[in-house]
Amino acid sequence: MDSSNKKKLFRVTLIIAFVSICAKLTSFISEIILAACLGSNYQGDAYYMVANIQMVIYPSFSAGVWKVFLPLYKGKRAQGRLDEANAITNQTISFFFIAASAAVVLLILFAEPLVSLIAPGFSAQAKTLCVKLVRLSAPMYLFIVIAAVFAAMLQANNRFFGSQIREVASHIPTILAALLCYQKWGTEALAIALAVGGLLRLLIELPFVNWGYRFHPDFRFRSPDFRLMCKRLPSALTSEGISQLNALIDKAMASTLPEGTISALNYGHKLMNVFSGLLSGSVATALYPQTIEMITLKKTEELGKLISRIIVLFFVTMVPLTMACILFRTELVTAAFQRGSFSADNTALTSGIFALYSLALFFNASNAVISNVFYGYGDTRTPVIIGLIGLAANVVLNVVLIHFFRANGLALATSLAVMVTFICRLFFVRKYIRLDYRRMLQVFLKVFAASAVACFVPRLLFWLCPANHLLTLIASLLLGSGIYYLAVRLLRVKELDDLLKLIRHGLRKFSN
Repeated sequence: MDSSNKKKLFRVTLIIAFVSICAKLTSFISEIILAACLGSNYQGDAYYMVANIQMVIYPSFSAGVWKVFLPLYKGKRAQGRLDEANAITNQTISFFFIAASAAVVLLILFAEPLVSLIAPGFSAQAKTLCVKLVRLSAPMYLFIVIAAVFAAMLQANNRFFGSQIREVASHIPTILAALLCYQKWGTEALAIALAVGGLLRLLIELPFVNWGYRFHPDFRFRSPDFRLMCKRLPSALTSEGISQLNALIDKAMASTLPEGTISALNYGHKLMNVFSGLLSGSVATALYPQTIEMITLKKTEELGKLISRIIVLFFVTMVPLTMACILFRTELVTAAFQRGSFSADNTALTSGIFALYSLALFFNASNAVISNVFYGYGDTRTPVIIGLIGLAANVVLNVVLIHFFRANGLALATSLAVMVTFICRLFFVRKYIRLDYRRMLQVFLKVFAASAVACFVPRLLFWLCPANHLLTLIASLLLGSGIYYLAVRLLRVKELDDLLKLIRHGLRKFSN
């Protein structure tokens, strides 16, 4: 990858990372407020089950947008076929509007059997509340699916700020509802806020669509491009649906455990996502359109080198972060959530779950980047095969580990299943690109050693000299970062220097 493209990729990543930080911060503030309001009880379980239903239904729609529509749209733009790109956009929006409308109607009509299916262990009180919340929040799917199409167009046109700012806006109604309406109207206000957040997500994108595109309903669903999209769509939907089904299976099994377990799983996963998404999500988002363009222009060798460098970058950043999350799990959960209705007992349950989810930080990041290669080549079948393998691994591990470790077993099973799918992706991606496995292994071993020293030294220090959790976190961050930097330099991991150079260049560019 030449220097100009590398700098361009970094600038785009910097923009996405900045907005992602804002989105993560807003989401985290939302979670803190919700934790204080709901704690870990049947109301929290009912509300978070609605959120988990969303995490199954929405990605199943958005997979068609990001994994099928975006490659077609970006490919046509790269070839200068703008009229065809606009036509497939209009047909996609028209199709997903119809599909999302049908989903909303079905959710409202069949909310009760759906909740009985996915939460068999809920009490009658929790089931009744969950059914009501599903129906109140159902309209959000109509808005967020259409918003996903516009976001894909914005990314393909290098308007990354506009495509990402929606994530910030979507959390604002929930924060306001929790602060202003929860005491009077309870969780019903939070469910309505989800629908309002979906609408706001769409509205905030529209001003950025300023390159002359105008939407016109187009129901020519027999056009060659739309038929090609429909041919790839079932596999993409199945792949993403399988991925999200894993999370729903976890929650269904968690509903058979003591009250509050689903909420604890949600809090642990959300805190893990704060660390997971800042770099990996930004890189994967910035890289996807470029991956499609490189595939379109047949730059296969260059793409393989780029993906290899990105995976090595994830080694350098995610391995020490994983160790820190595990060793300082209690301090992190305490600082994040322990206030209001969130008690020390909730912290004890959530911290173990959070640590075990954190085992998958690197693998989640790498899976997102490697999957883009399959979809860039129009291969929607391979991700389905990998997804089925991951689903089988997750179910088997859930059944085994829940008996030994209860809620912690569910979190551990999820992380182990993610590792299995990472190995599968490395095997199948060889069909398209060549990765530098030798260099990846060398860097991993060096980074693992440096991370162990950098994390265990401050952990041991504060075991011997206990301190306030905030002081422990701040001092450990400073001390651990310094040790890690020195250790990596001594072990000659040049990727860290490359990363620091890009950061310095990006900050200078940003300040100017």
